[in-house]
Amino acid sequence: MNDNAMSVLSHLNELKRRLFRVAIVAVVFIAVAVFNFRWIFNEFTAKARELIEAAGGDIIQLTLTEAWVAAAKLAVMVGLTAALPYFLWEMSRFFQPGLKSNERKYVYFLIPGSLISFAIGASFAYLVLIPRLFEFMLQFQGSLAVPTITAASVVSMTVGIIFWLGTIFELPIVMFLLAKIGILTSGWLKTKRRWMILIAFIFGAAVTPTDPVSQVIVAIPVMLLFEIGMLLVKFAERGREE
Repeated sequence: MNDNAMSVLSHLNELKRRLFRVAIVAVVFIAVAVFNFRWIFNEFTAKARELIEAAGGDIIQLTLTEAWVAAAKLAVMVGLTAALPYFLWEMSRFFQPGLKSNERKYVYFLIPGSLISFAIGASFAYLVLIPRLFEFMLQFQGSLAVPTITAASVVSMTVGIIFWLGTIFELPIVMFLLAKIGILTSGWLKTKRRWMILIAFIFGAAVTPTDPVSQVIVAIPVMLLFEIGMLLVKFAERGREE
């Protein structure tokens, strides 16, 4: 076996060891979240429960396993989110030897930047979008029926919205990284602005398919994120030129 093959195998082995450590940390956080599920669920669904009860309804459980399904989904999301900083730290340590000295400084920007971006997106979903969506749906049904919403449906919808909003808020960071390695250019992105507006509204419709106002509430930040990403791409291009 030649030196290049040995080098690839050693790097793969190191990556596996780091990912294994990340998996252990994630499992620990997920286990902690499962044991504290009642408190997490009450905090997580507080606003939704308030709106449902104000409409004369309640959050219910229909099947024997439904509470466990809701607990598992919520615990996995909380555990993976809590393990995200450690995952990013391990990945930065893995890639750091291959980076040039002037590129390593970006690691210290990207890790906290990505965490802050995800936190902002998740907070936006939890504090702004989810209450708005629940309020719209409950008002829309009016007196047609008593809103008895299952715990699993509340958790599924809120977890999905929080995950996708947290992820999409990483867009500027991803654009910066792709620009640093030469895949994206500001000139090419300028020609795609109109498409980005369409994609933003499609994403809004996918995340909140029932409420046109909520779709706009999602689409506007996505378009702003694209513009922030454009600025970071230009910054990355200047860094490559230097």
